[in-house]
Amino acid sequence: MVGRLKNPETDRLFKAILQLDSIEECYAFFEDLCTIGEVKSMTQRFQIARLLAQGATYAEISARTGVSTATISRVNRCLEYGADGYRLILERLAVTETDTEGKEATE
Repeated sequence: MVGRLKNPETDRLFKAILQLDSIEECYAFFEDLCTIGEVKSMTQRFQIARLLAQGATYAEISARTGVSTATISRVNRCLEYGADGYRLILERLAVTETDTEGKEATE
């Protein structure tokens, strides 16, 4: 999949995203870059990936999010056979969230 995406302009886009320093900057950049529907679709796919990684069933995810099982299946296929992008980020977020929870507990 990466081979079909990789080109100098996509590299520039990804480098631009890596320059964002805060959630507020992400909102501003993605609001300009994407339609609201595109951002909501990406958000929904990421939510599905997170729920699948937590062991939720298709029925639970569909009931909770309102998405079709076809969409859930597509995200699951990426989790199982994709480039491991979802897994990479989910693991990093889990570490970050654990670190944050630990700091809050000690304060």
